[in-house]
Amino acid sequence: MKQTVTIEEKKGEDLVAGCDKSLCHGCKASFFCTSKKASFDVLNPEGIPLEKGDQVIIDMPPRKTLFTVFMSLGFPLLMFVPGYLIGTLLSDSQGIMLITSLAGVALGFAISALFFRLNRKKYTPVIVEKKENDD
Repeated sequence: MKQTVTIEEKKGEDLVAGCDKSLCHGCKASFFCTSKKASFDVLNPEGIPLEKGDQVIIDMPPRKTLFTVFMSLGFPLLMFVPGYLIGTLLSDSQGIMLITSLAGVALGFAISALFFRLNRKKYTPVIVEKKENDD
């Protein structure tokens, strides 16, 4: 998935980009987006000279995008089932089952966060080119 974004912040090699939500009208994940302006880290593996305010085109392959959505939302929800099963083994109390189910979801979010922390560069959008101004 390619998208045009604007470099908002540059700290050495670290770049933060942002995009206007109106540009995301074709994105299937727009349902989950709640902000008018989103900022996120981007990588510049080609070393393209960039400054704050430059517009660039980023790329995130669809397979990685779908996997990212799954790991962020789907995996934690799937962890509800093992939590529930553990709760049924521990007690017949629905309160205990609810607590262990929610603990499973919380564990799923923690595993997901750790996964992305360890694999940050692999799942971060990459700058593919600098967009030239149409002046």
